[in-house]
Amino acid sequence: MPTDSTSYQNGATVTVLGNTGSLVRTGYSFASWDTAAGGTGTTQATGSTFTMGSANVTLYAVWSLNPTYTVTYNNSASGSSGSTPTDSTSYQQGATVTVLNNTGNLARTGYLFAGWNTTADGNGTTYTSGNTFEIGSAHVTLYATWGRWSGIKQFGASF
Repeated sequence: MPTDSTSYQNGATVTVLGNTGSLVRTGYSFASWDTAAGGTGTTQATGSTFTMGSANVTLYAVWSLNPTYTVTYNNSASGSSGSTPTDSTSYQQGATVTVLNNTGNLARTGYLFAGWNTTADGNGTTYTSGNTFEIGSAHVTLYATWGRWSGIKQFGASF
């Protein structure tokens, strides 16, 4: 918590300190100070000034919720069955995402499930189960990718 150790006279100009104590709150960013707990008083921005009254002043940290982003799995291929996995986590920017497996038993006639891609046409970044990536500042959709089944089967034989 930043502390202003100056003793101010009634009517003196006070400059509001910044978050010099490096206060943190998980999932939030420091926004400003306020004269009342819960942000219902007068907001005091870092560097702003106010006139000292006849009583001590306590300023309370005001926090803004950091945005979160989602990862959605999509299977837009025709002739497919099964369901896409669901990732119910809300990720903050910079968080590491672990790519999910084909938990919904997606299948497509004549194809093998090959993984996930950042674009529906498969020309983006490809991920397989367990790969990780850092989430940016937007929601992410991963599309199922498919490889052509060659139809070649291998049979065991004894010679």
